[in-house]
Amino acid sequence: MLEKPDKPKKSAPRKRKANLGHDTDVTHEGRAETAAAGQTGGDAQIPGAGGGPYQQLCGDIRAKCRWRRVWMKTQHKRDRALESQIRRTETDWSPGEEMSDAERAKCNKEAMAIIAKARKGEGKPEIVGAVLALDQAREPADKMEAKYKAEAEKLALQLAVQEWIETVHGAGAGGLATIIGETGSLSNYSGPAKVWKRLGFAPYDGFAGSTWKRDSWRPRNLTSEEWIENPFSGARYALMYSIADSMLRQQKEGRDKERKEGDPEYRSGTKYGEQKGPFGEVYVKRRLHTDVTHPEWTAGHSHADALRIMMKEFLKQLWREWNRIEAEREK
Repeated sequence: MLEKPDKPKKSAPRKRKANLGHDTDVTHEGRAETAAAGQTGGDAQIPGAGGGPYQQLCGDIRAKCRWRRVWMKTQHKRDRALESQIRRTETDWSPGEEMSDAERAKCNKEAMAIIAKARKGEGKPEIVGAVLALDQAREPADKMEAKYKAEAEKLALQLAVQEWIETVHGAGAGGLATIIGETGSLSNYSGPAKVWKRLGFAPYDGFAGSTWKRDSWRPRNLTSEEWIENPFSGARYALMYSIADSMLRQQKEGRDKERKEGDPEYRSGTKYGEQKGPFGEVYVKRRLHTDVTHPEWTAGHSHADALRIMMKEFLKQLWREWNRIEAEREK
């Protein structure tokens, strides 16, 4: 668990760092586009405070998404409490001892399996009863979360960029609503790099925000000042990760871990599956790239990295299309 940084004193001046590091895959292009936009586009911009003709619509989407997040937090709080209890009592979870990522993952997987069986009425009576009670307690939050999700999605259908979204396999109005709910109008951002930073995809000192959050991935601990200057919202990033994961399922098919006997090549072309769209191609290329550059990475680390690069490309294209439409409207 990453230690939370100390809160800064109100009287202390806030220092700015000039460079957030670089991502060799796409950041240079993002910076070039930022400069080409002819705007300062400071990070202090308030998303949703402007953005052309869609100002009110984006504001309405953000309002719906904020309420959705309220109910999602209620859901997650209940779920995490039950999962924590099952881990402590039914697995080898040892919070007082140092555990490896693999050991933690194993315990989490076992806990989730126990809960899944309990929903079918299988397992210890006290666990079955607890899961049933939790599901009943969640029903009001589930209904409210679904309500605001549907309302935000309905509003997103009114955005002109939805026409482009419909051409991307795996993308949809629900994902678009979630993105705009977190960013506001994309006209407020002078380049895709600003969008990446808002959503947790901008690197710092050569590493992704999600990497800095993991003890086993980060090269060092960040100072309190560095966390303040480079905030990373795990909840916001999780929403984007979910969108990317859903998109990948439509952008790529199959996976061949090994060549079958007699086959000169993988049946799908690569061991990571057949590419069905441009973003699936980005994902597969990244996996093949890190196979060479980071052979020490686990499969999970490599997957998360490739998914991040894929989502950054999608956000870049979304920003371009949004602002292309805005430019045409202003002619």
